[in-house]
Amino acid sequence: MAAEHESMTIGEVVEQLKPEYPDLTISKVRFLEDEGLVSPERTSGGYRKFHPQDIARLELVLKLQRDHYMPLAVIREKLKELDKGRVPADLEPVVSRAEAVRLPLENAETVPLSSAPDTLGLPVAFLRELADYGLVAFVAGEHGDELPAPDVAIAHACWDLRKFGIEPRHLRMYETFAEREATFFSQVLMPSFLHRTPETRQKLLEALNELTELTNALKRSMLHRALTRAFDDVM
Repeated sequence: MAAEHESMTIGEVVEQLKPEYPDLTISKVRFLEDEGLVSPERTSGGYRKFHPQDIARLELVLKLQRDHYMPLAVIREKLKELDKGRVPADLEPVVSRAEAVRLPLENAETVPLSSAPDTLGLPVAFLRELADYGLVAFVAGEHGDELPAPDVAIAHACWDLRKFGIEPRHLRMYETFAEREATFFSQVLMPSFLHRTPETRQKLLEALNELTELTNALKRSMLHRALTRAFDDVM
């Protein structure tokens, strides 16, 4: 568990994680930093400052090395996916989708649009086009428009679809589908969770997760069937 206070030194990080990772040393953390797997903040004097999100990322790297025997090159590719707000299938038992968003965005709730090219690797003009089609929605921040963290994965997925010639204008139907499905879920579940207590909230979250998994499996199967029919002549 990452520390709750603002930041830690590299020595404090090693001391905190050593019970779980006895072989961890300051030198190893520096090596992982040199490999680009962790990127702690540096003070003006050159000292490393590890924030909770940096420690969480370091723990993930160590866990993937120790428990999943992944080489650093593979871990680096997995982290690139996490940095896009995605969770590779083989990492789902290790990291949640909430963590996937939190890790690269340094625990921020939003990303200033002006910094999106550097932070997310996405052009501002493309993000504005997504907003024009209702695929993402900006919020007002101190320095102008900002992109909410949950929309980061959407933006990256839309960007990657461009290699197939699929532009934002083609994707509006998915937003419509998502809104309809969310409304349907609400109609199904809300009558059973009218009392807003911590217990019912937790049960509602669990029900939503299970319902989402089941309907995603249904949609995948139905899409596969439809694709088989559509490409029957070439498959």
